[in-house]
Amino acid sequence: MLSYGDVKLQASDVALLDGPHWLNDQIIGFHFEYLAREVHPTQNEMLLVPGNSTFLLSNLGREGLPVVLKPLGFPKQLVLFAINDNPDVTEAEGGSHWSLLAYSAASNTFRHYDSLSGSNLAAAQRVFQAAKLPGSTFREQPAPQQRNGHDCGMYVLALAQLLCRRLAEHGQRTSWEVTTDAVTPAGVAALRQEVLQLIRSKAAAAAAAAGLGFPPNTEQG
Repeated sequence: MLSYGDVKLQASDVALLDGPHWLNDQIIGFHFEYLAREVHPTQNEMLLVPGNSTFLLSNLGREGLPVVLKPLGFPKQLVLFAINDNPDVTEAEGGSHWSLLAYSAASNTFRHYDSLSGSNLAAAQRVFQAAKLPGSTFREQPAPQQRNGHDCGMYVLALAQLLCRRLAEHGQRTSWEVTTDAVTPAGVAALRQEVLQLIRSKAAAAAAAAGLGFPPNTEQG
């Protein structure tokens, strides 16, 4: 349906946004790449690491630092990792919960935001152990909590969007506290529709450029 940077989206991926569904690597990877490429293209001190790269890092351990992160320019002022609780290295699309790990170079701190508090602590700590620098600390950060069993990935997108915007606006003076009025269930629901319409719009534009002529809200793959 859409090729965007390093992400290729099928119609089945996009359909996850159109209803009460758990997000997969592809949707999270798309939004991370969109934030970096289009929302904050001049912010060279941001690095957003999608779920597949974070999963590889988690399983490689310390050997993953030069393999996965160093080629991406790590460390930067803000580094965001999409954390998945998949314990099976042979199943790249496994797991049942997403959370966000944010690295701040200013404080050399990894902060973990989990919309089901405590659920992904072990997974986040594995990534921390793989990525930590001399003197790095880990902190379980209070985060807004989801009210259903499927919005964990959407909370990752909302939190990533918020933290990127704060860094762009405030630099090293950015606040790392995320209150319940900063990321709300209504805001998360609205973001789900925004991302869906964004993908559909880009797919329609790409199809038009290729002479396929799909309408803007097409469901075609």
